[in-house]
Amino acid sequence: MTKEHQPEKDPKEEIAGKLVTSFYDQFALNQNHGQVIFIQFLSAILAVLIGYGYVYVNTTSLAPVFEIKRTQATLLLDSYAIIHLTGTYFVASLILTLLATVVSNIGYGFRRDQNVIVNIRKAYLQDNYLPLFGRASFTASEKNVVDFLPEFNRMFVFGIFTLQLLIYASFLYAVGHFKNSPYFGWYPALAHFLYVFPVLWTVFIYLNYYKKYYWVMTDSDRFWLRDYFRNGCKMWPGKKSL
Repeated sequence: MTKEHQPEKDPKEEIAGKLVTSFYDQFALNQNHGQVIFIQFLSAILAVLIGYGYVYVNTTSLAPVFEIKRTQATLLLDSYAIIHLTGTYFVASLILTLLATVVSNIGYGFRRDQNVIVNIRKAYLQDNYLPLFGRASFTASEKNVVDFLPEFNRMFVFGIFTLQLLIYASFLYAVGHFKNSPYFGWYPALAHFLYVFPVLWTVFIYLNYYKKYYWVMTDSDRFWLRDYFRNGCKMWPGKKSL
């Protein structure tokens, strides 16, 4: 059969074929990107922990408030000041908050784009979508506040939050053992609020990204928290993925 007499391909079938093959390219790209992100963020987290840990172990309970304490004979470092440990704590905690923000943003963007891709695949693959991709494995919607991020991003955010709690607990332990006042003239309640602020800010950012995710998936600006508890901690109770 000559080229002139070959039947023309159905545009929908051609697009469907490209969508199927593009899945493999997308999968490989996501895997490589995840490995690069893992190495970069792990390096940043280790740098934060090493910096905070060094100042922490070199700050004694007799540390002055503002000045480094040195031994009189050799002038070697005896203890960092309370303000140095406090400043290092805030820097470490806020860097972890920034990392959690970046990871949450990447995960939210993935879910948003995944929802568009799933809708396109359903439109062109139609009856062939379920046999290829299943009912729930590649569905971006119907995620609750715990698992709305992809597993890779969720693991990082929860890990960062756990590290922040550990750093906060270690800092409170040090504050409780200082002989000099660690509050710099503030009221203790205000000082403790400032100490826990980076942890609370991480939680706020995480919930804010869930709010944006909820708005995208429901195509509305409803108050997600009210609907979430009304639906028994589910976004769309009883609704099927497809």
